[in-house]
Amino acid sequence: MHRTTTLAVIHDVGLAAWFGGAWMGAVGLNGATIEVDDHTQRTRVANAGWFRWAPIAGATLLAHVASAYALGRLVPTPAGRDQGSIGVRRLRSAVTLAAMLSTAETGISGQRVVRGGDVPVATAITPIAATPAEVAAAQRRLRVAQWLVPGFTGAIFVLEAIQRQQAAGGVS
Repeated sequence: MHRTTTLAVIHDVGLAAWFGGAWMGAVGLNGATIEVDDHTQRTRVANAGWFRWAPIAGATLLAHVASAYALGRLVPTPAGRDQGSIGVRRLRSAVTLAAMLSTAETGISGQRVVRGGDVPVATAITPIAATPAEVAAAQRRLRVAQWLVPGFTGAIFVLEAIQRQQAAGGVS
């Protein structure tokens, strides 16, 4: 397989896993914690799943970003590239940075929830009146950040599709 093709596959699979893992976690894993009967064990269940996913999530993020960088260095920029394509490229870079920061925030907020121990909660991301204030604050941040990650990574898919069309001469 050609080197740029291999990098493109790593790039796309990394983004797909980053997006899919974040979305499944927000919808499936965090959402399912309401089914745990003991409300003091709900964050423990979610955290067990996230801790198993965390190394994969890190690898997918790294694969996507590193291969994007490598592709940018290997694939020549077409002569006469218009401002629209440069703007999309810059926007994609900004959205990728936002996705990375959101991913980091989910990890930081998740760690704060874990440090709170086995406390009563409605779900992994929803506090109740009996939830300690610091855990509740981390849950509220996590509840927002968990949706930013699939939102930003989904936007990267759209921007990359636009870039591909521009490179093919289909959109300006």
